Amino acid sequence: MPKNVIYARKSSESEDRQILSIDAQVREMRELARRSGVAIDEVLTETRSAKAPGRPIFDGLMRRVYRGEISAICSWKMDRLARNPKDSGNLLHALGEGLVQQIITIDGVKTSSGNDRLMGSVELAFATKFIDDLRANTKRGLEERLRNGWATYVPPVGYLNDVINHTIVSDPKRLPIVRKIFERFLSGAYRAEQVRIEANEQWGFRTVQRKRIGGRPLSRAMLYRMLGNPFYAGLIPSKGRLVPGKHEPIVTWEEFQRVQNLLQRTGQRRPKRHGFAFTGIFRCGRCGGAMSAEEHVKQSGKRYVYYRCCRMRTLGEPCTSTCVPEREIVDQLSRVLGRLTIPTSVLAWLKRKAADAAEADRARGQIVKRALEDNLRDTERQTSSLLDLRIRSVISDEVFKAKNNELEQRKGSLTTRLSAFTETSEAVARQVSELLDFAANVQRLFVAGPAVRQRAILEAVGSNYRLEGKKVSFQLEKPLSLISEAGGCSNWQRTGDDVRTWFLTTTEYFRIPKLHELSQPANDTAAQTV
Repeated sequence: MPKNVIYARKSSESEDRQILSIDAQVREMRELARRSGVAIDEVLTETRSAKAPGRPIFDGLMRRVYRGEISAICSWKMDRLARNPKDSGNLLHALGEGLVQQIITIDGVKTSSGNDRLMGSVELAFATKFIDDLRANTKRGLEERLRNGWATYVPPVGYLNDVINHTIVSDPKRLPIVRKIFERFLSGAYRAEQVRIEANEQWGFRTVQRKRIGGRPLSRAMLYRMLGNPFYAGLIPSKGRLVPGKHEPIVTWEEFQRVQNLLQRTGQRRPKRHGFAFTGIFRCGRCGGAMSAEEHVKQSGKRYVYYRCCRMRTLGEPCTSTCVPEREIVDQLSRVLGRLTIPTSVLAWLKRKAADAAEADRARGQIVKRALEDNLRDTERQTSSLLDLRIRSVISDEVFKAKNNELEQRKGSLTTRLSAFTETSEAVARQVSELLDFAANVQRLFVAGPAVRQRAILEAVGSNYRLEGKKVSFQLEKPLSLISEAGGCSNWQRTGDDVRTWFLTTTEYFRIPKLHELSQPANDTAAQTV
Protein backbone atom coordinates (compact mmCIF):
# COMPACT_ATOMS: atom_id res chain seq x y z
CA MET A 1 0.00 0.00 0.00
CA PRO A 2 1.43 3.45 -0.92
CA LYS A 3 2.71 5.46 2.00
CA ASN A 4 2.49 9.11 3.00
CA VAL A 5 5.90 10.46 4.00
CA ILE A 6 7.42 13.63 5.41
CA TYR A 7 10.67 14.79 3.83
CA ALA A 8 12.66 17.35 5.87
CA ARG A 9 16.01 18.72 4.79
CA LYS A 10 18.47 21.16 6.33
CA SER A 11 21.78 22.31 4.89
CA SER A 12 24.66 23.86 6.81
CA GLU A 13 25.45 26.12 3.85
CA SER A 14 24.60 29.79 3.79
CA GLU A 15 21.42 29.60 1.66
CA ASP A 16 19.66 27.48 4.32
CA ARG A 17 20.75 29.15 7.53
CA GLN A 18 17.38 30.90 8.01
CA ILE A 19 15.32 27.73 7.39
CA LEU A 20 13.63 25.93 10.27
CA SER A 21 15.53 23.09 11.89
CA ILE A 22 14.65 19.53 10.86
CA ASP A 23 12.74 18.89 14.10
CA ALA A 24 10.73 22.09 13.61
CA GLN A 25 9.97 21.15 9.99
CA VAL A 26 8.74 17.68 11.03
CA ARG A 27 6.58 19.15 13.80
CA GLU A 28 4.96 21.71 11.46
CA MET A 29 4.39 19.14 8.70
CA ARG A 30 2.71 16.68 11.08
CA GLU A 31 0.30 19.44 12.08
CA LEU A 32 -0.31 20.40 8.43
CA ALA A 33 -0.89 16.76 7.45
CA ARG A 34 -3.36 16.37 10.32
CA ARG A 35 -5.33 19.39 9.12
CA SER A 36 -5.28 18.00 5.56
CA GLY A 37 -6.52 14.60 6.71
CA VAL A 38 -3.35 12.76 5.69
CA ALA A 39 -1.94 10.05 7.95
CA ILE A 40 1.87 10.08 8.02
CA ASP A 41 3.49 6.67 7.72
CA GLU A 42 7.16 7.60 7.60
CA VAL A 43 9.52 10.52 8.23
CA LEU A 44 12.62 11.01 6.07
CA THR A 45 15.29 13.54 7.09
CA GLU A 46 18.49 14.62 5.40
CA THR A 47 21.30 17.09 6.06
CA ARG A 48 22.59 17.81 2.58
CA SER A 49 22.66 20.73 0.16
CA ALA A 50 20.20 20.48 -2.74
CA LYS A 51 22.08 22.78 -5.12
CA ALA A 52 23.38 19.72 -7.00
CA PRO A 53 21.95 16.21 -7.56
CA GLY A 54 23.19 13.36 -5.39
CA ARG A 55 21.21 13.33 -2.11
CA PRO A 56 20.96 9.69 -0.99
CA ILE A 57 17.70 10.00 0.99
CA PHE A 58 15.92 12.05 -1.69
CA ASP A 59 17.13 9.79 -4.50
CA GLY A 60 15.82 6.77 -2.57
CA LEU A 61 12.49 8.55 -2.12
CA MET A 62 12.20 9.20 -5.88
CA ARG A 63 12.96 5.55 -6.66
CA ARG A 64 10.10 4.54 -4.38
CA VAL A 65 7.86 7.11 -6.09
CA TYR A 66 8.58 5.58 -9.51
CA ARG A 67 7.84 2.11 -8.09
CA GLY A 68 4.43 3.35 -6.92
CA GLU A 69 5.21 3.04 -3.21
CA ILE A 70 4.55 6.70 -2.28
CA SER A 71 1.14 8.35 -2.29
CA ALA A 72 1.85 11.80 -0.78
CA ILE A 73 4.92 13.82 0.17
CA CYS A 74 4.78 16.44 2.89
CA SER A 75 7.57 19.04 2.95
CA TRP A 76 7.97 22.52 4.43
CA LYS A 77 8.41 24.15 1.00
CA MET A 78 9.12 23.02 -2.53
CA ASP A 79 12.73 24.22 -2.20
CA ARG A 80 13.23 21.62 0.56
CA LEU A 81 12.65 18.96 -2.12
CA ALA A 82 14.68 20.40 -4.98
CA ARG A 83 16.96 23.31 -5.80
CA ASN A 84 18.51 22.07 -9.05
CA PRO A 85 17.00 21.45 -12.53
CA LYS A 86 17.45 17.66 -12.53
CA ASP A 87 15.67 16.98 -9.23
CA SER A 88 13.00 19.57 -10.07
CA GLY A 89 12.29 17.87 -13.41
CA ASN A 90 12.03 14.41 -11.83
CA LEU A 91 9.64 15.71 -9.18
CA LEU A 92 7.37 17.53 -11.66
CA HIS A 93 7.38 14.54 -14.00
CA ALA A 94 6.30 12.20 -11.21
CA LEU A 95 3.55 14.65 -10.20
CA GLY A 96 2.31 15.06 -13.78
CA GLU A 97 2.22 11.30 -14.42
CA GLY A 98 0.31 10.66 -11.21
CA LEU A 99 3.10 8.60 -9.69
CA VAL A 100 2.67 10.71 -6.53
CA GLN A 101 -0.85 11.90 -5.73
CA GLN A 102 0.00 15.11 -3.93
CA ILE A 103 2.81 17.22 -2.52
CA ILE A 104 1.74 19.11 0.60
CA THR A 105 3.60 22.31 1.62
CA ILE A 106 2.71 25.36 3.69
CA ASP A 107 2.07 27.20 0.38
CA GLY A 108 -0.62 24.73 -0.66
CA VAL A 109 -1.21 21.26 -2.04
CA LYS A 110 0.25 20.37 -5.46
CA THR A 111 -1.55 17.72 -7.51
CA SER A 112 -1.35 16.49 -11.10
CA SER A 113 -3.63 19.29 -12.34
CA GLY A 114 -2.10 21.81 -14.71
CA ASN A 115 -2.48 24.80 -12.42
CA ASP A 116 -0.90 23.01 -9.47
CA ARG A 117 2.01 21.80 -11.60
CA LEU A 118 2.47 25.34 -12.95
CA MET A 119 2.67 26.79 -9.45
CA GLY A 120 5.02 23.98 -8.40
CA SER A 121 7.31 24.60 -11.38
CA VAL A 122 7.36 28.34 -10.58
CA GLU A 123 8.35 27.69 -6.95
CA LEU A 124 11.06 25.24 -8.02
CA ALA A 125 12.30 27.66 -10.66
CA PHE A 126 12.63 30.40 -8.05
CA ALA A 127 14.56 27.98 -5.80
CA THR A 128 16.92 27.10 -8.66
CA LYS A 129 17.32 30.78 -9.61
CA PHE A 130 18.19 31.61 -6.02
CA ILE A 131 21.02 29.06 -6.08
CA ASP A 132 22.25 30.36 -9.46
CA ASP A 133 22.31 33.94 -8.18
CA LEU A 134 24.00 32.87 -4.96
CA ARG A 135 26.67 30.99 -6.92
CA ALA A 136 27.29 33.97 -9.22
CA ASN A 137 27.47 36.43 -6.33
CA THR A 138 29.80 34.17 -4.36
CA LYS A 139 32.08 33.72 -7.36
CA ARG A 140 32.11 37.47 -8.00
CA GLY A 141 32.92 38.16 -4.35
CA LEU A 142 35.76 35.65 -4.35
CA GLU A 143 37.23 37.11 -7.54
CA GLU A 144 37.05 40.60 -6.07
CA ARG A 145 38.80 39.44 -2.90
CA LEU A 146 41.49 37.82 -5.04
CA ARG A 147 41.94 41.02 -7.07
CA ASN A 148 42.38 42.91 -3.81
CA GLY A 149 45.30 40.63 -2.96
CA TRP A 150 43.76 38.27 -0.40
CA ALA A 151 43.45 34.49 -0.63
CA THR A 152 39.95 33.03 -0.89
CA TYR A 153 40.79 29.97 1.18
CA VAL A 154 42.28 29.15 4.56
CA PRO A 155 45.88 30.44 4.39
CA PRO A 156 48.79 28.03 4.97
CA VAL A 157 50.67 27.57 8.23
CA GLY A 158 52.11 30.88 9.44
CA TYR A 159 49.13 33.01 8.42
CA LEU A 160 45.67 33.58 9.89
CA ASN A 161 42.38 34.96 8.57
CA ASP A 162 41.41 38.29 10.13
CA VAL A 163 37.63 37.80 10.36
CA ILE A 164 37.05 41.42 11.42
CA ASN A 165 38.90 43.24 8.64
CA HIS A 166 38.57 40.35 6.15
CA THR A 167 42.31 40.23 5.48
CA ILE A 168 45.16 37.81 6.14
CA VAL A 169 47.59 38.52 8.96
CA SER A 170 50.83 36.89 10.03
CA ASP A 171 50.76 34.33 12.82
CA PRO A 172 53.32 35.79 15.30
CA LYS A 173 53.87 32.38 16.88
CA ARG A 174 54.45 30.25 13.76
CA LEU A 175 55.57 32.52 10.90
CA PRO A 176 59.04 33.15 12.43
CA ILE A 177 59.53 29.38 12.64
CA VAL A 178 58.45 28.95 9.01
CA ARG A 179 60.94 31.66 8.04
CA LYS A 180 63.71 29.79 9.90
CA ILE A 181 62.73 26.58 8.10
CA PHE A 182 63.20 28.28 4.72
CA GLU A 183 66.52 29.79 5.84
CA ARG A 184 67.79 26.42 7.00
CA PHE A 185 66.84 24.79 3.73
CA LEU A 186 68.26 27.64 1.64
CA SER A 187 71.63 27.23 3.31
CA GLY A 188 71.99 23.93 1.45
CA ALA A 189 73.53 22.26 4.48
CA TYR A 190 70.30 20.88 5.94
CA ARG A 191 68.17 18.15 4.48
CA ALA A 192 64.39 18.30 4.81
CA GLU A 193 64.25 15.70 7.57
CA GLN A 194 66.88 17.54 9.61
CA VAL A 195 64.89 20.77 9.36
CA ARG A 196 61.68 18.97 10.39
CA ILE A 197 63.30 17.41 13.46
CA GLU A 198 64.83 20.73 14.51
CA ALA A 199 61.51 22.58 14.07
CA ASN A 200 59.61 20.08 16.20
CA GLU A 201 62.16 19.31 18.91
CA GLN A 202 64.11 22.56 19.32
CA TRP A 203 61.70 25.27 18.16
CA GLY A 204 58.53 23.64 19.50
CA PHE A 205 56.54 23.90 16.28
CA ARG A 206 52.87 22.86 16.53
CA THR A 207 50.01 23.44 14.11
CA VAL A 208 47.08 25.72 14.97
CA GLN A 209 44.73 24.08 17.47
CA ARG A 210 41.23 24.01 16.05
CA LYS A 211 38.02 22.42 17.31
CA ARG A 212 38.82 18.85 16.25
CA ILE A 213 42.26 18.95 14.68
CA GLY A 214 45.56 20.73 15.19
CA GLY A 215 48.17 21.02 17.88
CA ARG A 216 50.38 18.50 16.08
CA PRO A 217 54.10 18.64 15.23
CA LEU A 218 55.28 19.33 11.70
CA SER A 219 54.82 16.26 9.51
CA ARG A 220 56.95 15.34 6.53
CA ALA A 221 54.09 15.88 4.07
CA MET A 222 53.28 19.30 5.56
CA LEU A 223 56.94 20.33 5.34
CA TYR A 224 57.13 19.55 1.62
CA ARG A 225 53.82 21.32 0.97
CA MET A 226 55.17 24.33 2.85
CA LEU A 227 58.45 24.43 0.92
CA GLY A 228 56.58 24.17 -2.39
CA ASN A 229 53.92 26.80 -1.68
CA PRO A 230 54.51 30.15 -3.50
CA PHE A 231 52.22 31.78 -0.91
CA TYR A 232 55.33 32.32 1.23
CA ALA A 233 56.87 34.32 -1.63
CA GLY A 234 53.92 36.75 -1.68
CA LEU A 235 51.92 35.03 -4.45
CA ILE A 236 48.48 33.42 -4.17
CA PRO A 237 48.00 30.17 -6.13
CA SER A 238 44.49 30.18 -7.64
CA LYS A 239 43.18 27.92 -10.42
CA GLY A 240 46.55 27.35 -12.03
CA ARG A 241 47.70 30.98 -11.83
CA LEU A 242 49.70 33.07 -9.38
CA VAL A 243 48.14 36.32 -8.18
CA PRO A 244 50.15 38.97 -6.25
CA GLY A 245 49.04 39.02 -2.63
CA LYS A 246 49.12 41.70 0.07
CA HIS A 247 50.14 39.36 2.88
CA GLU A 248 53.66 39.48 4.33
CA PRO A 249 56.11 37.34 2.27
CA ILE A 250 58.99 35.65 4.07
CA VAL A 251 61.15 34.79 1.02
CA THR A 252 61.78 36.41 -2.34
CA TRP A 253 60.74 34.76 -5.58
CA GLU A 254 64.40 34.00 -6.36
CA GLU A 255 64.81 32.29 -2.98
CA PHE A 256 61.62 30.30 -3.53
CA GLN A 257 62.87 29.12 -6.93
CA ARG A 258 66.14 28.07 -5.34
CA VAL A 259 64.23 26.01 -2.78
CA GLN A 260 62.44 24.23 -5.64
CA ASN A 261 65.78 23.47 -7.27
CA LEU A 262 67.11 22.09 -4.00
CA LEU A 263 64.04 19.88 -3.62
CA GLN A 264 64.65 18.40 -7.08
CA ARG A 265 68.32 17.48 -6.49
CA THR A 266 67.60 13.78 -6.47
CA GLY A 267 70.85 12.91 -8.23
CA GLN A 268 73.06 13.77 -5.26
CA ARG A 269 74.05 11.03 -2.88
CA ARG A 270 72.97 11.72 0.67
CA PRO A 271 74.46 10.29 3.83
CA LYS A 272 72.19 7.69 5.38
CA ARG A 273 73.57 7.22 8.88
CA HIS A 274 76.27 9.81 9.49
CA GLY A 275 76.53 13.60 9.28
CA PHE A 276 79.63 13.71 7.04
CA ALA A 277 80.53 17.24 5.97
CA PHE A 278 81.39 16.75 2.28
CA THR A 279 79.28 13.86 0.95
CA GLY A 280 76.90 15.08 -1.76
CA ILE A 281 79.17 18.07 -2.43
CA PHE A 282 82.43 16.67 -3.85
CA ARG A 283 82.76 14.67 -7.09
CA CYS A 284 85.71 12.63 -8.25
CA GLY A 285 87.94 14.79 -10.44
CA ARG A 286 89.07 11.76 -12.45
CA CYS A 287 85.82 9.99 -13.38
CA GLY A 288 83.08 12.34 -12.14
CA GLY A 289 81.69 9.80 -9.68
CA ALA A 290 80.24 10.72 -6.30
CA MET A 291 82.55 10.74 -3.29
CA SER A 292 81.54 8.59 -0.35
CA ALA A 293 82.90 8.78 3.19
CA GLU A 294 83.90 6.07 5.59
CA GLU A 295 84.72 6.35 9.27
CA HIS A 296 87.38 4.45 11.23
CA VAL A 297 87.56 4.64 15.01
CA LYS A 298 90.78 3.41 16.62
CA GLN A 299 90.98 1.65 19.95
CA SER A 300 92.25 4.88 21.43
CA GLY A 301 88.93 6.49 20.50
CA LYS A 302 90.35 8.72 17.76
CA ARG A 303 88.07 9.16 14.75
CA TYR A 304 89.38 9.19 11.19
CA VAL A 305 87.24 9.94 8.12
CA TYR A 306 88.31 9.18 4.54
CA TYR A 307 86.69 10.09 1.22
CA ARG A 308 86.91 7.85 -1.81
CA CYS A 309 85.22 7.57 -5.20
CA CYS A 310 82.30 5.16 -5.11
CA ARG A 311 82.19 4.53 -8.87
CA MET A 312 83.33 0.89 -8.42
CA ARG A 313 80.49 0.22 -6.01
CA THR A 314 77.76 1.76 -8.18
CA LEU A 315 78.86 0.81 -11.72
CA GLY A 316 81.25 -2.07 -11.17
CA GLU A 317 84.06 -0.15 -12.86
CA PRO A 318 87.17 0.55 -10.79
CA CYS A 319 88.39 4.13 -10.34
CA THR A 320 92.10 4.62 -9.76
CA SER A 321 91.70 7.68 -7.54
CA THR A 322 93.06 7.36 -4.02
CA CYS A 323 91.21 7.97 -0.77
CA VAL A 324 91.71 11.37 0.88
CA PRO A 325 91.66 12.01 4.65
CA GLU A 326 89.07 14.55 5.72
CA ARG A 327 91.75 16.51 7.59
CA GLU A 328 93.62 17.18 4.32
CA ILE A 329 90.42 18.40 2.65
CA VAL A 330 89.73 20.78 5.53
CA ASP A 331 93.30 22.13 5.43
CA GLN A 332 93.17 22.82 1.69
CA LEU A 333 89.75 24.46 1.90
CA SER A 334 90.94 26.54 4.83
CA ARG A 335 93.88 27.90 2.82
CA VAL A 336 91.56 28.92 -0.03
CA LEU A 337 89.08 30.56 2.35
CA GLY A 338 92.00 32.34 4.01
CA ARG A 339 92.39 34.42 0.85
CA LEU A 340 89.05 36.04 1.70
CA THR A 341 90.41 37.50 4.93
CA ILE A 342 90.21 41.30 5.02
CA PRO A 343 92.37 43.36 7.42
CA THR A 344 90.32 44.89 10.22
CA SER A 345 91.20 48.48 9.30
CA VAL A 346 90.36 47.85 5.64
CA LEU A 347 87.08 46.17 6.59
CA ALA A 348 85.81 49.18 8.54
CA TRP A 349 86.93 51.56 5.76
CA LEU A 350 85.16 49.54 3.03
CA LYS A 351 81.92 49.47 5.03
CA ARG A 352 82.05 53.25 5.50
CA LYS A 353 82.61 53.74 1.76
CA ALA A 354 79.62 51.51 0.97
CA ALA A 355 77.42 53.49 3.37
CA ASP A 356 78.53 56.82 1.86
CA ALA A 357 77.80 55.58 -1.66
CA ALA A 358 74.38 54.39 -0.54
CA GLU A 359 73.54 57.83 0.88
CA ALA A 360 74.49 59.49 -2.40
CA ASP A 361 72.47 56.97 -4.39
CA ARG A 362 69.50 57.44 -2.11
CA ALA A 363 69.35 61.17 -2.86
CA ARG A 364 69.49 60.46 -6.60
CA GLY A 365 66.85 57.75 -6.20
CA GLN A 366 64.44 60.15 -4.51
CA ILE A 367 64.67 62.45 -7.52
CA VAL A 368 63.83 59.56 -9.84
CA LYS A 369 60.93 58.51 -7.62
CA ARG A 370 59.45 62.02 -7.55
CA ALA A 371 59.73 62.19 -11.34
CA LEU A 372 57.82 58.91 -11.68
CA GLU A 373 55.11 60.15 -9.30
CA ASP A 374 54.77 63.44 -11.26
CA ASN A 375 54.46 61.51 -14.54
CA LEU A 376 51.79 59.28 -13.03
CA ARG A 377 49.73 62.23 -11.78
CA ASP A 378 50.04 63.92 -15.18
CA THR A 379 48.86 60.74 -16.91
CA GLU A 380 45.84 60.51 -14.61
CA ARG A 381 44.97 64.17 -15.38
CA GLN A 382 45.18 63.45 -19.11
CA THR A 383 42.87 60.44 -18.69
CA SER A 384 40.33 62.55 -16.82
CA SER A 385 40.47 65.32 -19.45
CA LEU A 386 40.07 62.76 -22.24
CA LEU A 387 36.94 61.39 -20.56
CA ASP A 388 35.48 64.93 -20.29
CA LEU A 389 36.07 65.45 -24.01
CA ARG A 390 34.26 62.20 -24.84
CA ILE A 391 31.31 63.05 -22.56
CA ARG A 392 30.91 66.40 -24.39
CA SER A 393 31.16 64.51 -27.75
CA VAL A 394 34.18 66.56 -28.76
CA ILE A 395 36.01 63.42 -29.90
CA SER A 396 34.77 60.17 -31.43
CA ASP A 397 34.70 56.72 -29.85
CA GLU A 398 37.62 55.55 -32.01
CA VAL A 399 39.86 58.45 -31.00
CA PHE A 400 38.85 58.06 -27.35
CA LYS A 401 39.58 54.32 -27.29
CA ALA A 402 42.96 54.67 -29.01
CA LYS A 403 44.15 57.52 -26.78
CA ASN A 404 42.69 55.94 -23.62
CA ASN A 405 44.51 52.64 -24.32
CA GLU A 406 47.76 54.56 -24.75
CA LEU A 407 47.28 56.38 -21.45
CA GLU A 408 46.30 53.20 -19.62
CA GLN A 409 49.45 51.44 -20.85
CA ARG A 410 51.59 54.37 -19.74
CA LYS A 411 49.86 54.46 -16.34
CA GLY A 412 50.36 50.72 -15.91
CA SER A 413 54.05 51.01 -16.73
CA LEU A 414 54.56 53.90 -14.29
CA THR A 415 52.61 52.10 -11.54
CA THR A 416 54.72 48.98 -12.00
CA ARG A 417 57.96 50.94 -11.82
CA LEU A 418 56.79 52.75 -8.68
CA SER A 419 55.65 49.56 -6.96
CA ALA A 420 58.99 47.94 -7.76
CA PHE A 421 60.92 50.99 -6.62
CA THR A 422 62.94 50.16 -3.51
CA GLU A 423 65.83 51.66 -1.70
CA THR A 424 68.22 49.62 -3.82
CA SER A 425 71.30 51.51 -2.76
CA GLU A 426 70.65 50.95 0.96
CA ALA A 427 69.89 47.26 0.35
CA VAL A 428 73.15 46.91 -1.59
CA ALA A 429 75.10 48.66 1.18
CA ARG A 430 73.63 46.22 3.69
CA GLN A 431 74.49 43.26 1.46
CA VAL A 432 78.04 44.48 0.95
CA SER A 433 78.49 44.95 4.70
CA GLU A 434 77.19 41.45 5.44
CA LEU A 435 79.39 39.98 2.73
CA LEU A 436 82.50 41.69 4.07
CA ASP A 437 81.78 40.47 7.61
CA PHE A 438 81.25 36.96 6.31
CA ALA A 439 84.46 36.99 4.27
CA ALA A 440 86.49 38.30 7.20
CA ASN A 441 85.34 35.45 9.47
CA VAL A 442 84.67 32.57 7.10
CA GLN A 443 88.02 30.79 7.55
CA ARG A 444 87.73 30.77 11.36
CA LEU A 445 84.11 29.60 11.27
CA PHE A 446 84.89 26.85 8.77
CA VAL A 447 87.85 25.36 10.61
CA ALA A 448 86.19 25.41 14.03
CA GLY A 449 82.76 24.41 12.80
CA PRO A 450 80.88 21.09 12.87
CA ALA A 451 79.78 19.27 9.71
CA VAL A 452 76.51 21.17 9.23
CA ARG A 453 78.25 24.56 9.42
CA GLN A 454 81.00 23.47 7.02
CA ARG A 455 78.39 22.31 4.50
CA ALA A 456 76.54 25.64 4.78
CA ILE A 457 79.73 27.58 4.10
CA LEU A 458 80.73 25.44 1.11
CA GLU A 459 77.24 25.72 -0.41
CA ALA A 460 77.48 29.51 -0.15
CA VAL A 461 81.00 30.22 -1.36
CA GLY A 462 81.52 27.94 -4.34
CA SER A 463 80.46 25.21 -6.75
CA ASN A 464 81.88 22.36 -8.83
CA TYR A 465 83.84 20.83 -5.95
CA ARG A 466 86.32 18.17 -7.15
CA LEU A 467 88.78 15.74 -5.55
CA GLU A 468 91.51 14.40 -7.82
CA GLY A 469 94.36 12.55 -6.23
CA LYS A 470 94.62 14.40 -2.98
CA LYS A 471 94.02 17.84 -4.42
CA VAL A 472 90.88 19.88 -3.85
CA SER A 473 89.56 22.18 -6.55
CA PHE A 474 86.40 24.25 -6.83
CA GLN A 475 85.07 27.44 -8.35
CA LEU A 476 84.74 30.36 -5.96
CA GLU A 477 81.54 32.19 -6.88
CA LYS A 478 81.12 35.92 -7.33
CA PRO A 479 81.24 38.25 -5.50
CA LEU A 480 83.53 36.31 -3.16
CA SER A 481 85.92 35.63 -6.04
CA LEU A 482 86.40 39.40 -6.38
CA ILE A 483 87.56 39.59 -2.75
CA SER A 484 89.79 36.55 -3.21
CA GLU A 485 91.53 38.17 -6.20
CA ALA A 486 92.20 41.28 -4.08
CA GLY A 487 93.78 39.28 -1.24
CA GLY A 488 97.24 40.64 -0.43
CA CYS A 489 96.92 43.67 -2.73
CA SER A 490 96.48 47.26 -1.66
CA ASN A 491 93.84 48.31 -4.18
CA TRP A 492 90.84 47.63 -1.93
CA GLN A 493 88.94 50.64 -3.29
CA ARG A 494 88.59 49.01 -6.70
CA THR A 495 87.57 45.71 -5.10
CA GLY A 496 84.86 47.40 -3.00
CA ASP A 497 83.50 49.14 -6.09
CA ASP A 498 83.48 45.86 -8.04
CA VAL A 499 81.58 44.05 -5.30
CA ARG A 500 79.04 46.84 -5.03
CA THR A 501 78.58 46.96 -8.84
CA TRP A 502 77.99 43.18 -8.87
CA PHE A 503 75.18 43.48 -6.35
CA LEU A 504 73.63 46.38 -8.28
CA THR A 505 73.64 44.70 -11.69
CA THR A 506 73.35 40.96 -11.12
CA THR A 507 70.21 38.87 -11.29
CA GLU A 508 71.99 35.79 -9.94
CA TYR A 509 71.06 34.26 -6.62
CA PHE A 510 73.53 34.65 -3.78
CA ARG A 511 72.58 34.13 -0.16
CA ILE A 512 75.10 35.29 2.43
CA PRO A 513 74.95 33.04 5.51
CA LYS A 514 74.29 35.15 8.58
CA LEU A 515 77.19 35.13 11.04
CA HIS A 516 74.90 34.68 14.04
CA GLU A 517 73.51 31.51 12.43
CA LEU A 518 76.95 30.09 11.66
CA SER A 519 78.29 30.97 15.09
CA GLN A 520 75.60 28.99 16.90
CA PRO A 521 76.39 25.35 17.75
CA ALA A 522 74.91 23.23 14.97
CA ASN A 523 72.80 20.19 15.67
CA ASP A 524 74.69 17.28 14.16
CA THR A 525 72.53 14.78 16.03
CA ALA A 526 69.68 15.44 13.64
CA ALA A 527 71.96 14.74 10.70
CA GLN A 528 72.95 11.38 12.11
CA THR A 529 69.37 10.22 12.51
CA VAL A 530 68.47 10.70 8.85
